[in-house]
Amino acid sequence: MATVYWIGKADAVAQQTTATPGGTIGTETFTLTVSGVDIIYTAQGGDTATEVADGLRDAWNNSAHPYCAAVTATSSTGVVTLTADVPGVPFTITGNATGAATLTVNTTVASAGPNDWSTAGNWSGGSIPANNDTVVIENADSPILWGLDQSAVSLTELRIAHSYTGVIGLPDDQFTTSATATDDSKPEYRDTYLKAGVTTVRIGEHFGAGNPAGAGRIRLDTGSGQTELNIADSAVNSIDTNLEPIRWIGSHASNVVNVTRGRLGIATSVAGETATVSKLNVGHRGNVSGDADVRLGAGVAITTINQSGGEIATESNATTVNQSAGTLTTLGATAITTADIAGTAYLNADGTITTLRVLGTGVADFSRDPRSRTVTNCELHQGATLNLDNGNPLSITFTNDIAFERCEPADTRFVTGAHVRIGLAAV
Repeated sequence: MATVYWIGKADAVAQQTTATPGGTIGTETFTLTVSGVDIIYTAQGGDTATEVADGLRDAWNNSAHPYCAAVTATSSTGVVTLTADVPGVPFTITGNATGAATLTVNTTVASAGPNDWSTAGNWSGGSIPANNDTVVIENADSPILWGLDQSAVSLTELRIAHSYTGVIGLPDDQFTTSATATDDSKPEYRDTYLKAGVTTVRIGEHFGAGNPAGAGRIRLDTGSGQTELNIADSAVNSIDTNLEPIRWIGSHASNVVNVTRGRLGIATSVAGETATVSKLNVGHRGNVSGDADVRLGAGVAITTINQSGGEIATESNATTVNQSAGTLTTLGATAITTADIAGTAYLNADGTITTLRVLGTGVADFSRDPRSRTVTNCELHQGATLNLDNGNPLSITFTNDIAFERCEPADTRFVTGAHVRIGLAAV
């Protein structure tokens, strides 16, 4: 167990990968593949291994595809050598051949550089983080873009201070060609998240002088290990359009997420992402309404949301919502078992709410979405607001009567719209 600090100053080394044709060449087809892009040479009767290697070299170099254009092919005595054009930027290639022919691919020089987590020279002590280590990333701006699959490692703690102003991870919708350049004509095919098991994650803490901007992208996948994710702050803006600067996924059933300030997305990067959260706690650091901003994608399985400030937008079903302040917005088909609302809730989803309790100065607002929805049980307390006027004559169905708990209807703000019938009964 050690505390390891990110330095990000290693020398860049260009990856070299060889492809060697062999077996019975005949008229077989030889293919080099990078993320579904095939570079093919079909042997002519009598071709030697050298001629196949030369043919693959020419086919590769003649390709205009960005995945291929980032790598240059050479050949010599029956071997194709593929070399990264930008040292420190890795690539992934596989090879195959038809019939009794073979095409053997080997990486002879591994990629390394100042933006690679897996390069030992980027870390204090000269070795990459190992099981039970504490990793500290602070006071630096060197991006961490490569060597991101550390899923075999389980860290005790990962601290990414607000003084770190680089980025961690890659964009999905652009192919990254260097530490400072992307090609937006093709998506990324390499790992985009830093993947590692981490018991405790601390992001955005700052105890020194000044007001650092934070990292414009932090993407973290903690996998199947149990994680407590703590967000103290984030960059104001993400470098990825319409996405949060901090994005996280993890699958352990007991994951806990705590946010006091900053913007966090849980399973929001691409369609189909999933995450599991036992408890999401969203608060503030003085600005009750504006410090925290959390978005949950449709693939999040969440049990409990505790909100005492900030904004939460969710497309995910939840078992329990306990809100004392802040703004909650439900979207899509979100269903909630029990919701206690004392801040503001914009209930725009068409999923069923089994029990809705609007407390004190709480506001439950269905007015922004015209769709029909169902609330099984509803309680209004003194000072509560329930707005059902969504432009569609009372399209919110209450399975059971609305209960005015320890108050009269006049003690609440009960907005239904026109042309309704209300029945009365004792609670």
